[in-house]
Amino acid sequence: MSRADLAMTLDPADAVVVFADLQPELVHKSRTHSGEAIEAGAEALARAARILGMPMLFSLVAVDGKPSNHLPALANHASQKNSFTRTNARPFGDEAFVSALEATGRRTIVIAGYSSEAVLQYLALDGIAQDYRVVVALEACGGRSARTEAAALRRIEGAGGIVTSIADILQSCEPDMTSARGQDIFAVVHDFMGKDL
Repeated sequence: MSRADLAMTLDPADAVVVFADLQPELVHKSRTHSGEAIEAGAEALARAARILGMPMLFSLVAVDGKPSNHLPALANHASQKNSFTRTNARPFGDEAFVSALEATGRRTIVIAGYSSEAVLQYLALDGIAQDYRVVVALEACGGRSARTEAAALRRIEGAGGIVTSIADILQSCEPDMTSARGQDIFAVVHDFMGKDL
């Protein structure tokens, strides 16, 4: 079976990874997935994005009037050029973020974020409405309650988004584990899945 015959979740050449509100003061409030687990998932996505050449964007909010901060595991992947502090609940309401997203030329958005009920849902649904393909990296997301997170994820799937695992996302990007890049991606997946969280 050739690579062209495989059912790929996404093509890394057409994907951008968006980390939304993955900030220490927010993520620790998750009730559906621990802050440590969300950070580990986000770190795996960021490491793989760097290997695969996928651009990364960070959409943040100020909390209690204080400047926004990245999760420690993401800090080395973030810069002033790819980080946007918004004043709108919806990332697509932030012109600077939208301009940066459009500048990538990519049409698939891989999303990691907190909370599923708010920014994750808004980003996914608005992206779908703008004709982006949306893939939610489930282990790098969290919500305030299982009921409300499940409702948000159902709504995303109902609109045409894909909700799947980090392992699926990464290994479908590079399924050939004999290539150097495939071995690097497998190492990221193996490291992430081996964490006791």
